[in-house]
Amino acid sequence: MDALERLTPMNMLVAAAVLLLALIVFSAVLFRPHFENPEITLAEAPLVKNTEFQLRPGEQYVYAYATNGSQANMTYQILGGNGCTVIALMEFQPPSTSCVDRWGMDSRGYNSLLENPQMLMFNPWMLALHDGWTWNTTMYMSFENESRYVAAMDYRAMRTDTWRGRKAFVVMENISGSPPQYVWVDAEKRILLRLQGEGYEAMLVEGLAFSPDNDTISN
Repeated sequence: MDALERLTPMNMLVAAAVLLLALIVFSAVLFRPHFENPEITLAEAPLVKNTEFQLRPGEQYVYAYATNGSQANMTYQILGGNGCTVIALMEFQPPSTSCVDRWGMDSRGYNSLLENPQMLMFNPWMLALHDGWTWNTTMYMSFENESRYVAAMDYRAMRTDTWRGRKAFVVMENISGSPPQYVWVDAEKRILLRLQGEGYEAMLVEGLAFSPDNDTISN
């Protein structure tokens, strides 16, 4: 069994967005026995973006994931779409995709995350980063014209680092009741460089020009 096969669906969710997705899954399980068609909704604070979506068709990015003793590489290709740019996760057949506009938004319209939870490499809020940036959103479970609070999520740009020679914003994500996770976002391309949380880590290994001897990273 190769590394990708050992990466179970739950492990992949953990690697992709452990805290947020765990809340989604937990909430759906909690409410589904009592209510039909529960849906996650997000109440997001205003967000001002300072750059547009930077990925272009023909680019490819490979990430290495490690979680719960499993390891795998996952490959994202950037494709042209019908009025949008497509991010495609190639380890699935057919590829798992998201289609985003010039501001990084998909059809659901949230800045916190894309509707497809496998799109680890990019979330729309990355286009708003600057020194001292903070932001927050609140998650609800909606059902039968009612909403129930699930969690508050806070984001804070702690500092800038140099990771493998690339300038990166280091963002701390806090979800109420859970340990924080740390996200290194490339300052130029506004994509994930590194993700670190309790028991899991992911990092970009191919797709950008790296200079491994110039790190000023701190955990």
